[in-house]
Amino acid sequence: MWKKEPNYLTHSLVALFLFSLLSGCHQGDSSTKAIASPATPSPTSLQTSPSNDTATAISYPSFDAEEAFTLLKKQVDFGPRYLGTEAHDKTLQFLRDEMQKYADVTVEQRFFYRDMPVTNVIGIFYAKGQNRPSPHPVLLMAHWDTRPVADGPYSAELAKGPFKYGPHGWNRLAPIPGANDGASGVAVLLELAKLFHKQRPPVGVLLLLDDGEDYGDFEANNFKGDGVELGSRYFANHYTEDPRFGHPAYGILLDMVGGKDMRIYPEQNSMLYAPDINDRVFGTAQVLGYSDIFVRDTGQTVDIDDDHLAMNTQGHIATIDLIQPLPDPNHPIVGEYKPWHTLEDDVAHCSIKSLKAVGDTIARVIYTETAN
Repeated sequence: MWKKEPNYLTHSLVALFLFSLLSGCHQGDSSTKAIASPATPSPTSLQTSPSNDTATAISYPSFDAEEAFTLLKKQVDFGPRYLGTEAHDKTLQFLRDEMQKYADVTVEQRFFYRDMPVTNVIGIFYAKGQNRPSPHPVLLMAHWDTRPVADGPYSAELAKGPFKYGPHGWNRLAPIPGANDGASGVAVLLELAKLFHKQRPPVGVLLLLDDGEDYGDFEANNFKGDGVELGSRYFANHYTEDPRFGHPAYGILLDMVGGKDMRIYPEQNSMLYAPDINDRVFGTAQVLGYSDIFVRDTGQTVDIDDDHLAMNTQGHIATIDLIQPLPDPNHPIVGEYKPWHTLEDDVAHCSIKSLKAVGDTIARVIYTETAN
């Protein structure tokens, strides 16, 4: 993922949209408002429940954050997991094995970038009482690869010279451990897979572990990128070729959801393309007591180029991004992740508490969904 290049016209339009959105909403409104979005709407087969569902008695398995943390460490132990490496291959086999334990069906999408294999691992989970894939499942996704260069603004590697990307790859490597940026979202999804296996949710679910998000240059081609967000773009453009995937009702991306002292703020593209889903998730977190982590009442937002953009603009799946803020030395905010794209993105900078907040919230969202 990458912070977007400033575009004052775009930001002004987003601000105008958000102002009109907030003007039409009231705190504690028990209904979900229909709001116009520039995204082509997904065919929704789900009735999104109100976020203030405290009166509803719902029983489902508890999310085990300690187990999720173990899954995070397991991935980091393989080493940096960027394209073309042995660690990448070993991690793929681990993810494949884990998904096959719990999903009703496991599917892989495999393609190549510069002669290197890129593989999405997708778990299909049937809804309760069903023996076939849902036509409109909920998509939960996270990237599993890691970045081969430590080019974050707080990286000590920058003192050795610039990182440059070209036809033959990077001019030099300094691969990050990718504990938060790579392993955390996957860890939450794999632990959720165990829950969905123990007790099928009321709706079908797709778990997408996408590859090749963080390999190349995000700023190339006028910020369209080269060698980045490969797996998500491939899925967005090819998922309709496999009827088992259906057309997801909506999507939730987990990227960097395990850092210490984490805050998650509303992301601008998420509010633009999927405001009702964004409200649902933040509202659910508030009900569960995680408003100190899911912060939406301060007016602070983030604007991130991430895997959810392909889902919204190419796949026509209304998708939000839950992400710890990327660091900006010129504009620091509370809860940002300074080890981003540095050699310090390690297990020591991750937190069971953060994984717990995100895992509990997503589990609650899924298990309180109701199909038509």
